[in-house]
Amino acid sequence: MPPAKRGVLDLSNWDFHKQGWVNLDGEWEFYEGELLEPADFREGTRPEVSYLSVPGTWKGKSANGGMNRKGYGTYRLKVLVTDQVTDEVLGLKIKSIRMSHRLFVNGKLKGESGHPAADDSAHQPGNTPYSVFFHTDSKEIEIVIQVSNYVFVTGGIAGPISFGLDKDVARLSAIQLGTDIGTILVLGMFGAYHLSFYFLGRREKTYLLSGLYLLLILLEKALYGEKILQRTLPDLPFDIAYKLLDVSEFISAAMIILFFCSVEARLMSLRMMKLILAPVVLYIAAVVVLPYRVHIQAKYVFFLYMGMAIIYIMGRMVYLYVQSKRDSSERKELLLFIGGSMALMIFLVDGSLYSENVVPTDLAGKFGVICFIIFINILLAVRFSNAYEKTEILTHQLKVSNQLKDEFLMNTSHELKTPLHGILNMASHLLDDEERNLSQKQKQNLWLIKDTSVKLSMLIHDLIDVTRLRHGELRLQQTIVDVRVAAQIVCDVLQFELAGKAVRLDNQVGPDVWVLADENRLRQVMYNLVHNAMKYTEKGTIKVMSSVTGDTICISVEDTGTGIPEDKHEAIFDYFEQLDGPLPQDGYTSMGVGLYISRKLVEQMGGEIQVDWSEVGQGTRMAFSLPGVERMPAFHEAAYTAEDRPRNTLNDASLDIVDQHEHTILIVDDEASNIHILLNILTRHRYNVITAFSAKEAIAKMNEYSNVDLVILDVMMPGISGIELCQTLRAHYSILDLPILFATVKDTPQDVALGFRAGANDYVTKPFDGETLIARIQTLIAMKTSIQEAIRNEHAFHQAQIKPHFLYNALSSVISFCYTDGEKAAYLLSMLSQYFRYILEMDRSTLYVPLYRELELIHAYVEIEMARFGERFDFVCHVDESLHHIEIPSLCIQPFVENAIRHGLFEKEGHGQIALTIHEGDRYMKVVIEDDGVGIPDDLLYQISNGERSIGGIGISNIRRRLDSIPGAALTVSSEIGRGTKVTIYLPLHQDGSQKS
Repeated sequence: MPPAKRGVLDLSNWDFHKQGWVNLDGEWEFYEGELLEPADFREGTRPEVSYLSVPGTWKGKSANGGMNRKGYGTYRLKVLVTDQVTDEVLGLKIKSIRMSHRLFVNGKLKGESGHPAADDSAHQPGNTPYSVFFHTDSKEIEIVIQVSNYVFVTGGIAGPISFGLDKDVARLSAIQLGTDIGTILVLGMFGAYHLSFYFLGRREKTYLLSGLYLLLILLEKALYGEKILQRTLPDLPFDIAYKLLDVSEFISAAMIILFFCSVEARLMSLRMMKLILAPVVLYIAAVVVLPYRVHIQAKYVFFLYMGMAIIYIMGRMVYLYVQSKRDSSERKELLLFIGGSMALMIFLVDGSLYSENVVPTDLAGKFGVICFIIFINILLAVRFSNAYEKTEILTHQLKVSNQLKDEFLMNTSHELKTPLHGILNMASHLLDDEERNLSQKQKQNLWLIKDTSVKLSMLIHDLIDVTRLRHGELRLQQTIVDVRVAAQIVCDVLQFELAGKAVRLDNQVGPDVWVLADENRLRQVMYNLVHNAMKYTEKGTIKVMSSVTGDTICISVEDTGTGIPEDKHEAIFDYFEQLDGPLPQDGYTSMGVGLYISRKLVEQMGGEIQVDWSEVGQGTRMAFSLPGVERMPAFHEAAYTAEDRPRNTLNDASLDIVDQHEHTILIVDDEASNIHILLNILTRHRYNVITAFSAKEAIAKMNEYSNVDLVILDVMMPGISGIELCQTLRAHYSILDLPILFATVKDTPQDVALGFRAGANDYVTKPFDGETLIARIQTLIAMKTSIQEAIRNEHAFHQAQIKPHFLYNALSSVISFCYTDGEKAAYLLSMLSQYFRYILEMDRSTLYVPLYRELELIHAYVEIEMARFGERFDFVCHVDESLHHIEIPSLCIQPFVENAIRHGLFEKEGHGQIALTIHEGDRYMKVVIEDDGVGIPDDLLYQISNGERSIGGIGISNIRRRLDSIPGAALTVSSEIGRGTKVTIYLPLHQDGSQKS
């Protein structure tokens, strides 16, 4: 890139699109002692011109010219560009101009920082980076910068001025600003991290000093470079900002010396440290007391002093490193010390060089800060690891606490068994029904109570057994067990969980299959295997089978579920192992001990358990073996008596209740017991009920039933969680269109907030009270009904506003012809009568009409206007035949056609044309009304696009409001003065092609 010569920079051969931005470096025209404006250069270069290099600071007069350190003057540069950029938006990036300036581009004031003045008293300092963007119509760009300095050591344009296309300049600004913000975030994060160690830990002074140092460096970076703090607080006084910068620099220097001495006390004595810090404290006091222009004169002297102090500390570190023993921890810490101090030195030196424009970027300094943080954190981590002995004490304490927890778990589980067995016994007594007073429905509910209680009893046994197994206290009572009877009991207990699922339990265990085992433990193992199969099987069959091999009985549970990856065949039997890990957001995790306990129980009964076969997406067969015994007739008879006991299983028919009542509620829960409880509550209060046992089924039911008024949604479900399902529903239904009530066992503030963020209207905690649930349901449905009625009334009101608006315009046209042309007046009246027929045939409550009705209305209006104005305009209409019977919001197109004729064409001289195009897209209808009229001014178009103003009175305004209430509908208006206006409307369509209303 060629530099500027004698105030001219020739970039006519520079391709900004390929070569990017440039720095406006070189010789600029300079007028010392004058603050000139672009108007002063109308005659070209002034005779008193001199030339200064940019970037460059005012370092005083010399034999070759130059400029005094303080004063004022004007820079000027002419930039020659190619024709390619005359239609482009260009930009300038201003980095550092000391200490105030005003920027003019092509005669226009584009930016300023501070206020340059010829008089010291009128001068206001300021030096904040910024970017400006402009457009040029010529190949010559004139840049004029007024500069004055009365406060800093040197003045002038200290940093390069970057010039290029707007996107390149914006990218450059974003990179520089982003690196500064990134550095600030890193410093803030680690500074807060170190301070938290101090306040939350053992209050070691090392962490306090390191944290304060990092935060002080953060403040310095916020005031330096891109000067983010000054940008954030533009009204921050100059003196305060730059005093903060100096204070943060020198206090941070004092902090780093104190930090080094706290980590390694041998660096220097206390007396030496005080002597080194004394000048620093003196300068900090001067910064606070003296004016900025006074103390800044001595800053570089003290800055050099601090650099020498850091070099001294580095020398001491190297000396101690050499004197230390090899392979000692002390030597490693000193090596990290040296690395950190070298990184710190890079940061300080690079910052000084960058401020004087010796180096083009301060990335090396930022890299030095990051390296310093890395070294210091590794150093502190090494020192922290020396506290290992204390962690051993904590480990012992945790073991004691864990033992106490196990004891508490055991005691609590035993306490739960007593009331649970009471529930089981009472349910069994009622099921006997010796007086035959119970109905089939009542017996069904009692079986549900008993089966749910048995399930809970199994979970309690798992809790007790896992504690006993860990302490080696589990005892078995082995006896002869009929495997078929045990399997049938397990199938009966879990049958209720399959309600609503396309899954069948099949007990294929043959007769006379006997094993030597603990009967309760055998059923517990089979329960865990069958329940696990049910959890991962959406459809198909779950089989319980048996086979005999010599003296061993092999019992297997086979399903058609999701399958288990081969690398997980052993891991699933580990303690608290989940097959796929915790599911995101829903928290759906089982206890994680079922298979672990099953393996331990089978092994203690003399058998083995394993994954016999599994294929992902096909199914799984879990098998375990137990010692077999010969047939025992007495046990055989008793077993079959137990097996033949009659029971009323839950009906496998659809649980949905539809088209019986006014309101419909969708229940989504993977637990059959919860579904039946909600069914019993809702059917008593006259609600239609639709049930779904998974998120996929719920989405299918929503597509099948369009009249759902409320969704009761379980949070914890396998596969797709309730949170994810809620977010999916909210993508199609607003909180007003479809209220969602979360039913959850988690009621912490975080869980409730998560539900509301996902789009829930309300929540209820399980186990829920029936009256509370009904009250919440009634409130949500009443809210939805009231809002829908209010919206319908508002739409009807807006529609009523449009009709008199159109009638007024049409009647005005008829009256005007009554005195001049009777035939035309008669024709207009016939068109108007046709309009009246359309209006009178329309029900006042009708908010949607077929498209062909709207088109007939438009043609009637166009005929009226064409009869009135003759050949002033043409009307062209193209409509897809398939859309003629699609319902659209009434009177949503005709007002735009009227506006195009009235305001677009009649204010135009000569002939005009209006085109109406309606065609079908992918699940949407696109309506375009386009004219070649006078157009709309930019300021008015901006107000229209933001909804601040309407174009055509109340008609267009209420159309916008009505379209805003339709999900997926959109209205855009584009216009160009003298070229015309284009109105585009998008209306959503259902998959069957009907309009969504």
